[in-house]
Amino acid sequence: MDTTHRDLERDIDRIDAMLHADEAPRGRRAAKSGGSEDESGRKGGRRSGREAAAARIEVIDLGEVDGLGIEDKDVLRTLRELATSHSTFAEAYAGCFAGSVCLPEAPGATRKRVRFGFCLDAARLALLDIDGAHSGTAEGALTDDLSSYPSAPRALYELLRHLIREDFLRLVDVEGELSDIEERIIAAPSRLRGEDGRILRRRRELMRLNGAYQQLDDLASTIAQDDDGLLPRTDRRLFNTLSQQAQRLSAKAQYLREYCVQLIELKDARADARRDATNLYLTVVASIFVPITTITGWYGMNFSNMPELSWEYGYATVIALSLVIIAAELAFFKWKKWL
Repeated sequence: MDTTHRDLERDIDRIDAMLHADEAPRGRRAAKSGGSEDESGRKGGRRSGREAAAARIEVIDLGEVDGLGIEDKDVLRTLRELATSHSTFAEAYAGCFAGSVCLPEAPGATRKRVRFGFCLDAARLALLDIDGAHSGTAEGALTDDLSSYPSAPRALYELLRHLIREDFLRLVDVEGELSDIEERIIAAPSRLRGEDGRILRRRRELMRLNGAYQQLDDLASTIAQDDDGLLPRTDRRLFNTLSQQAQRLSAKAQYLREYCVQLIELKDARADARRDATNLYLTVVASIFVPITTITGWYGMNFSNMPELSWEYGYATVIALSLVIIAAELAFFKWKKWL
């Protein structure tokens, strides 16, 4: 097991020690007030008895799944199949939730790719190290504020929230980058070489993020629904909040994806307009010289009975006629706003 893994386990031991330490003060406060367990339960709302047990958080390898003491074969099969899972999901079973988390790299490389599994009940959270990608980020999330993890579901919520805590700001940065590209497209489209590839890369990145946020929304919704009443109501509300946050991130990523498509269409439209302007200019120039070319070809036949060829003012007359034709064409093109 690598150094980061060992550091994470030490941090988790510290969490367990603090959670056990919290139990005694709560018991003393209840005794001091003279309240019974029933009275304490009424004050705290209708909470599951499982919440009274100290939360246990552990990180294990996939090969150690059998040591969790889980008897449900469906749960064990789901956990063993996480090695081939590349999606975020949660499945509800009779005594726990099992699933995996797979998040792509965040915009701006603020978060590396994350992939790990989990098995959650009211008293225990087991994180399954699939490929070691989650160790650093999990360590930062779990040691950020030890006093904020009174239960295993809360620890998982804080971990997931930690992983996406800066994603919205990074998406705002991406929006600013795309806005700059739009301004350059409008101002000087001819100088935007290579921007198509940049926009397409952003679009693919946003597509992956949008899919990950939708899957995270499904995971949080599954745990928040908790039809069997496995988790306390306060923890279910936390995952409902996480679901709403994932929905906002998904909506933002989808909006930016559509923005990328609009930028590509705008760039193509500007390029088409530029080509049309060039073609119009060439057409106008060619149209100006068509009548002159006709006159040149007409009198270039040099028939012996063409009187203008021997006329004293024939040359000057052709020049004057050509200038009049050019002036008339230029005036017509200006009137049509083609020039």
